[in-house]
Amino acid sequence: MLQNSGITRSQDDTFSAQEYIKSRDALELMSNALPIRKYFARPEADFYSRFPAPWQSGLFEELFKYYSSRVRISHNDTTGITVLKTSAFRPEDAFAMNKELLQLGSDRLMKMNDRARGDAIRFATAEVANAEQRMIDAQKAITLFRNKELMIDPGQNSTSLVELMSRLSADLASARANLAETRETAPDSSALPFITSRISALEEQLKLEQAKIAGNDGSIAPRIADYEALILQREFSNKALLSALDSLKTARADARRQQLYLEVIVPANQPDKAELPTELKNITIVLLVTSIGYLLGWLLLTAIRDHSN
Repeated sequence: MLQNSGITRSQDDTFSAQEYIKSRDALELMSNALPIRKYFARPEADFYSRFPAPWQSGLFEELFKYYSSRVRISHNDTTGITVLKTSAFRPEDAFAMNKELLQLGSDRLMKMNDRARGDAIRFATAEVANAEQRMIDAQKAITLFRNKELMIDPGQNSTSLVELMSRLSADLASARANLAETRETAPDSSALPFITSRISALEEQLKLEQAKIAGNDGSIAPRIADYEALILQREFSNKALLSALDSLKTARADARRQQLYLEVIVPANQPDKAELPTELKNITIVLLVTSIGYLLGWLLLTAIRDHSN
């Protein structure tokens, strides 16, 4: 019986193991562990049932075809149970073949498990490496921007400019109010030129600060847009890295518990009685066929005699 622990995997793995048991590779490995050719050439075998047959030369391909007729696998899709049946001319030979094939099937499943785990971990590790590289590239882009523009955060710089513009606007409003009040109360005051000059200076300074925020190629607005795009890219890279690390952690956890393994429900045993040949059945069939042949011959001979007469 083929069992799967961990995340569900495709039945293709089950059928792959079954096909492997009947493969040339399995036969070759089993031949290294057991004297298969000797099993199939036991003196108990009749002249035409043994291997090699009189018309065969004993090639491996001929052995494989003979082996395929001696190993049968049946799978029940409802229960998921696979039955392996081996036949030979001695019970101990069939038992040894069955035991060895089960071990080979189990070894094949272990290799499939190792490959599946390795592939999952390698893929997750590669994703982590790619995410780390994207994170490094994003941080390098931000550092390059800061070195080029000579500012750490354009957003903070714009906040400082806005605060400065607010103060300048307040000072300008205050100076204009002071000018209006002085003209009203003391039109000939010597302070008027000073106040007027201060208002002009504040207006000029306010225009310069406004131009720094927006209005030309050297303003801070395009820099803010570029910087925010770089920050956004770094955030995406960071989230991708965290996701890749989680995937790697999950892959490693799955690798520790996910397995497709072979569980023997009913172990093979040595039969007490040979299944083949069936002596009584064969004798009965021979007698029946001979009797029918004799009867047909007698009827034919009788018909010929009657026709002659």
